[in-house]
Amino acid sequence: MKELKYYIEQFSRLRRAPGAVWTEATKRQAPHKPILLLAVLDLISRNVITSSFLDIQGDLNELNELFTMYWRRVVPLSQKSSIAFPFSRLHNEPFWRLVPIEGKEITPAEINNIGTVSQLRTLAIGAMIDDDLFYHMSNPDGRHALRQILINAHFSLQAGAAISEQAQINMEAYKYSEKLEKAAHTPIVQDMISDVTYREAVRDQGFRRAVVGAYDHRCALCGVRIITTEGHTIVDAAHIQPWSVSHNDDIRNGMALCKMCHWAFDKGVMGVTDDFSIVTSSQMTQNPNIPGSLVTLSGREIIPPADKDMWPAKDYLHWHRNNVLIEANR
Repeated sequence: MKELKYYIEQFSRLRRAPGAVWTEATKRQAPHKPILLLAVLDLISRNVITSSFLDIQGDLNELNELFTMYWRRVVPLSQKSSIAFPFSRLHNEPFWRLVPIEGKEITPAEINNIGTVSQLRTLAIGAMIDDDLFYHMSNPDGRHALRQILINAHFSLQAGAAISEQAQINMEAYKYSEKLEKAAHTPIVQDMISDVTYREAVRDQGFRRAVVGAYDHRCALCGVRIITTEGHTIVDAAHIQPWSVSHNDDIRNGMALCKMCHWAFDKGVMGVTDDFSIVTSSQMTQNPNIPGSLVTLSGREIIPPADKDMWPAKDYLHWHRNNVLIEANR
């Protein structure tokens, strides 16, 4: 078995492209590879990745979200990236090997042309990391050592501190989402999830993970479900009774809503009855409004989570109708 120090050395000297676009935060080199590896470490700690094979054909939402959170801490907002870029270029490191689709051969030229997950999926089913590396990544002490070398070797002190903080937020948010999922199987208590000691970033990420997961990325009102090949989802995690009022992140005080339905729900243009039917405001059809397909949702039942314990609670829906919904159509 290769020792941990071997992989620490490999992680410390990742091949990263230099360029004027990169700042001192990333030591004037591309940060894609270390950021992806940090996200992979997070998913191993959550038991989402449970083997040395990383599937690129499956659901990449959680990997993409973690990658993006780290990316935003050290890279200007104007600069975007796809996880396909580091996922493919890590093939050039001795511990990572792309696994081609049967009958395909992955050449260096093809790797250099990969910029999106769609392009990557035409060539590979995923990647294999060394079994020995996976063993060390699965061990808490090994995982900590590998995380620290990624941060120290590839980021400035200030950026490294931001990355470390994000790693802590990710861990706390995951534990918070598990707490929310467990609490959803207990009787409703208004102040059940009201621990304001959690940081806002932790609560937001944890609530989003719990609610969006419960609804399987589908809007509860219009039913739209879109996850891009890059792992981006169309839905938000919306509070029924706002956090500012309730201080309550109970999953049953939330719904997964697309951007349009989220706005309409928050503005009181749409609501949900106690029998889980959609109700719309009379203001939706007033001149000069053109509500399009939204008006056709009136009277339809919502699309709830598969787990009935996580359906929206009637107390919260009742509060929303009485305090937010404007002049409901009858």
